[in-house]
Amino acid sequence: MKINQFRTKLFEARKERGLSQLDVALKLGVTQSRISDWELGKEDLRVETVIALSRIYEDPEVYTLYMSEEHGADDLVFSPNWCKHSGQDLRLVALDIQNEYNDVSEEIPRLMKILRDGVIDDTERTDYNSFIQQSKELVAVLFPLILREEMQKKKALQDGNLEKAYI
Repeated sequence: MKINQFRTKLFEARKERGLSQLDVALKLGVTQSRISDWELGKEDLRVETVIALSRIYEDPEVYTLYMSEEHGADDLVFSPNWCKHSGQDLRLVALDIQNEYNDVSEEIPRLMKILRDGVIDDTERTDYNSFIQQSKELVAVLFPLILREEMQKKKALQDGNLEKAYI
C-alpha cells in the first residue's frame, strides 16, 4: 500500500466536495471499490483518471501531487490516448478554458481594488480567496495542455541524440 500526500488528498478532496466513493465511481464509470483502492494506495491510477478526478473535485492540487509523488520528472510519459485529441475533445477543452477564463476575468476588478492598499483585511478575504480559487481552476484546465507541449519538446530534443535534454 502506498499512502502519501497524493492518496490523502484524493480522500480529502472527495470529502470536501461532499461526494461519496459511489458518487465518484458513477461519474468515472468504475466500481466503488476501485475508488477505495485508489485512496488507500492499493491500486495505481492513470494520468487520464487523475485529470478526471481533478475536474470532479475541482482541485488542481490532486493532479500536482500525483505528478510530484507518483512520478519522477523523467517518468512523465503520457499514453497516446491522452496526447491525441479529436476535434470534439479540443472543443471541450476550449469550452473549459473559456468558462474558467470568464470566471477569473470577473474577479480581476475586485482583486485590483483589494490589492491597491497592500493589505487584505477580513472583509476582503472572501473575494481574495475566490480569485485564488478561480485562478487555480483556470490553471487546472491549462496545465495538462502546457505540460503535454513541453513534454513533446523534450521528446524532440532527446530524439536529437543529445546526452541530456531539459525543458
